[in-house]
Amino acid sequence: MGPIEGVWFTLIGVFIFLGIIRGFLKELGLTTVMIVWLFAMDQIIPRLEDLIRQPDSFLGRIGIVDATKATPLWLLFTLITIVVVYISYEGETLAFQGTPPKGAQGIILGALIGAINGYLVTGTLWWILHQYNYPIRGTGLFFDFNPAAGQVLSPLADQIVNGLKLLPPDLLGQGVETATSLGVLPLLVITMVLLRVVR
Repeated sequence: MGPIEGVWFTLIGVFIFLGIIRGFLKELGLTTVMIVWLFAMDQIIPRLEDLIRQPDSFLGRIGIVDATKATPLWLLFTLITIVVVYISYEGETLAFQGTPPKGAQGIILGALIGAINGYLVTGTLWWILHQYNYPIRGTGLFFDFNPAAGQVLSPLADQIVNGLKLLPPDLLGQGVETATSLGVLPLLVITMVLLRVVR
């Protein structure tokens, strides 16, 4: 299909289109839900990783150990992220109150919030792929930059993921290194809830 950053930018474009169609007030609901999910993931992953390292854990008994964790954990967190996004779009929406502006201002706000949502959703999915060493590399969804050298990411993608750490869990939540480093996610959760409640 293309390099992973190309897929990423294309999907952000789809979310921009959705933001324009749905309007920014509805899109803010997805923004809130994604920030809450990022905060939850920021807390769950380090604890789950610690549990996997325990010699006699339930996960170890069913075969999920450090050496075999990549695919099951990638699948788990990817599916949860997709379900969260689907429910946010399809279910009872967490729309913010107010009258959406008409004309160019409404389009610009919808596109902006759509871009933020695209970044949050696709950036989180890319981060999960990276965290678990790209377990779907051979599916054709994206191609390795230099397969002969074992290089998955292009220089641009490597800069986004490893150099600048621009994907949402790294940028907003300290990359779920430990459950004690929270980043700005709690502040964002509180801010979004207050924006939803305060009229």
